[in-house]
Amino acid sequence: MRIAELADLAGVSVRTIRYYHQAGALPEPPRRANGYRDYSADDLVTALRIRQLTGSGLSLAAAGALAADPSPQADEEVLEAADRDLAAQIALLTERRERLAKARAGGHVGLSREAAALSIEESDVPSAILLAHLYRDYEPFLRLVDALVEPGRLEALGALQRRFDLIDAETPEAELEELSAQVRELFEGIGEDLPPLTRTQTGLLLEVTERDLSAPQRDFLRREA
Repeated sequence: MRIAELADLAGVSVRTIRYYHQAGALPEPPRRANGYRDYSADDLVTALRIRQLTGSGLSLAAAGALAADPSPQADEEVLEAADRDLAAQIALLTERRERLAKARAGGHVGLSREAAALSIEESDVPSAILLAHLYRDYEPFLRLVDALVEPGRLEALGALQRRFDLIDAETPEAELEELSAQVRELFEGIGEDLPPLTRTQTGLLLEVTERDLSAPQRDFLRREA
């Protein structure tokens, strides 16, 4: 039979049969004098078995190995390896579900825990993502985040954010100085051992942070940076 007939009887596409060949799962039969491959009933049985095995969760390579060597010992070795692979996939998916559940509960789907902690308002998200990435896996930064999410400090940070939102061209210098002092007081003892960002990193952070800010707000940020 021709490849199209084989594919139709096996319930797969011609492309799938060719993929089986490329992966070495289904041996390619000899060609006839006219150049077309001549598939047999055995090829159909092999294709059906491969389809059933891959449908059971085996990789194409494992399915091809089982189809090529039907001995009980070979079956057990391949199936044991496939079972370990499936167990690892289940563990990974379980971990991802747990992380997703925590993110949903914390209201920060798509954000790391650190980026979520730094996002007081929706507009903070881009800069929080970038900052969390720049200091990823850096222990002093993780300690800073832990400190920021403490109830009292988190409330104080929210209050400072609201005052910052009100900064405009009419804001007195004394009020800016007071706000600056409160910012320093809030961060006193935390984050002081963080290494400074490079000039490029600082520029990128300011780019995403300042995008929607007024000129007075940008001036305040730059003198605090």
